[in-house]
Amino acid sequence: MGVKLLLRAHPQKGGAGPAHHELIKRVLDELCCSLVRSDSWSVSCHLMKQGHGVVGSMGGPAAAGGGGAGGLLRDMWAVAFRDSPELVYLLIRPEFKALECDLRMVRLVEKKLEYAKQMTVRLEGTTYTKGDFTLRLCTATQAIHSTQALLGYCLDLEYLPVSSMGAADGLVGECVELLRQTLAGLVAAGGGGGVGLQLEIIRPAFEKYGLMSQPYGRTHAAVAYSDLVVAMISTSAAAAQQAAQQQQQAAQAQQAQQAQQAQQAQAAAAAGAGAAQQGQAGAGGQQPHVVHVKHQLPVAR
Repeated sequence: MGVKLLLRAHPQKGGAGPAHHELIKRVLDELCCSLVRSDSWSVSCHLMKQGHGVVGSMGGPAAAGGGGAGGLLRDMWAVAFRDSPELVYLLIRPEFKALECDLRMVRLVEKKLEYAKQMTVRLEGTTYTKGDFTLRLCTATQAIHSTQALLGYCLDLEYLPVSSMGAADGLVGECVELLRQTLAGLVAAGGGGGVGLQLEIIRPAFEKYGLMSQPYGRTHAAVAYSDLVVAMISTSAAAAQQAAQQQQQAAQAQQAQQAQQAQQAQAAAAAGAGAAQQGQAGAGGQQPHVVHVKHQLPVAR
């Protein structure tokens, strides 16, 4: 396995959309990357939460009567790669703990420690090659029960010849810069759907997991993907909150406009009624002009 670097397609405003996927695909086409049609690739990241309090390690509560940090419930991520279905990587992110295990261990954790999957983020897509690099254009989809939502897109950039992160840094950095320059050129040339789109590097804290000095492997990739998914979820939630606020502000503005129009209509109606009353009062106050003629009786002579 080579050294991987994950790049998140991060729009500056709003959420991700199909136009962003198409734009990144155009970037790969501009760089003459070859599509590998036979490669089917995916990563699944499961957020697992603990149910009832039970005794155990792996973040389970302490025994009855115990206290302290050992008694806290902890969320855990389980990361699985399609090309190694027999292995799962369990991550407790706040404590920077990572464990490679097989499926039997996961079932044991679910049964004995009462962990259950609450949410799944699946990343899947197409594979491209360019020299010693393999690039995977991924679509991230969040599934909670029966509800699915698009989280965004990313590029999985892998440099195959070496597994040392230090040795790969230079060439990987040059490749990232080339991708960014090509993206900027396409946007400037009229890629209106991608204005503000950036390729953001995911930088996991490998040193805190004790992985910095080790050759790059699947545990590194699992940590990187968990960081990527958390960043995508955070951005998606912020975008949804911003959209909700904008809708609320628009509704409030519409209500204020309607109230103002109603007030203006009431004022106009009141003014019309007042004018009518004044007209009626003026007509009723005028007295008819009466001419009195005095008739004198004729005088007898």
